[in-house]
Amino acid sequence: MKKLSLLLVSILCLGVLTAGAQGVIVKAGYNYSSDAKVTVKDMKTGRSGWHAGIGFQTEPNHGFSFQPELVYKVSGLKFSDGADLRLSALELPLNVQWGPDLLICRPFVFGGPFVGYRFKPSGKDLTEAEVKALKNFEWGVGAGLGINVWRLQVAGKFNWNFGSFADITSAQQALSHFDNISGHIRTFEISVALRF
Repeated sequence: MKKLSLLLVSILCLGVLTAGAQGVIVKAGYNYSSDAKVTVKDMKTGRSGWHAGIGFQTEPNHGFSFQPELVYKVSGLKFSDGADLRLSALELPLNVQWGPDLLICRPFVFGGPFVGYRFKPSGKDLTEAEVKALKNFEWGVGAGLGINVWRLQVAGKFNWNFGSFADITSAQQALSHFDNISGHIRTFEISVALRF
């Protein structure tokens, strides 16, 4: 409950921080997730997913701008035996951008922390012990690059999730799919946004 309260407070802060925002950002895109430690032998492939959200962008000042967002994301892992872990979460990334204004476009690099709340997970061929071991709270940092052209923004981003997605020790006691993984999901995402 404390973690959910923290997320709600963060969302409230989002509204306060963006009171002087330049405009609204509506975004959607593709993401690909995998485990940082798992080998090709252990996993069939990473899992494709999608994300969509809304945010704000402040007016650039000396090349810097602030773009907090609220994003719904679907990700997870696929294992070599066909088991499929599906995770959905509401994330709050707080991105700082820097890039020069080239009149017709503005290329930029960006990064920042994020927190998130995972909803009830689902999975194919996962044991009851594995599902019970899954956690709701996530946190980490992301970094990437992108470009603004008129009202269109295209960006690519890599997220390092520092919070474990499961109580790995507890899950491993059940001889689970989590035996050979780090428990930290890494996600690469490509997004397209419209700025209003």
